[in-house]
Amino acid sequence: TLYVAGQFDSVGGQARRSIAAFDVNTGAATLWNPSPKSGSPSTETAAVYALAVSGGLVYVGGYFTTIGGQARNGIAALDAKTGLATTWDPHAPWFDPETSPYVNVLAESGGTVYAAGLFTSIGGQVRNGVAALDATTGLATPFEPNTNGIVHALAVSGGTVYAGGYFTSIGGQSRNSLAALDAITGLATAWDASATFVEIGSGNFAEVRALVVSGGTVYAGGFFSSIGGEARSGF
Repeated sequence: TLYVAGQFDSVGGQARRSIAAFDVNTGAATLWNPSPKSGSPSTETAAVYALAVSGGLVYVGGYFTTIGGQARNGIAALDAKTGLATTWDPHAPWFDPETSPYVNVLAESGGTVYAAGLFTSIGGQVRNGVAALDATTGLATPFEPNTNGIVHALAVSGGTVYAGGYFTSIGGQSRNSLAALDAITGLATAWDASATFVEIGSGNFAEVRALVVSGGTVYAGGFFSSIGGEARSGF
């Protein structure tokens, strides 16, 4: 099965709102249909930005207030066979109708679901933009990086969580858009690849959009002109 997410009303010739499942042999959309909806007074429609598949569950993050037949704010766990939401409910409260919270990246590892996006509370705790959630209870763990920007990418390797995005501080340290965090505490490690700013239009910024860890190497992609002390253009 191939799971696809984004912001759409139909896909594969079937009516599906922002998330769907496909048979990888035939390319046909399956009956799996969580159908997220947005209850925001704004004009934005529901969208799913992040997927993480683990066992018989599909963890999803995005911009929605209902999915899989249940009220869920921005994050949920769906049954991989039925598409129905499970009881897992970290609940990212809506704090501003015009700037509604969302989860834009997920990573699952060893019974923990790492989530990042635009939120100030999740899993029953105050968490600013990044959190770790118990995969069974949905409660936030002590992991608390507290970024001053937004995280667009997460990659977990052993006891380290790599975070990329648009920020200058995370895990209690100054870090430019890329950092390595202790998977238990959320504190930044000594690893500092520091993506430097590039000029885009009228603004200057560095932004890491994608991360993959393979062996002892971290691959990063985004908007930057140097990273890890070397000139590198975007990758």
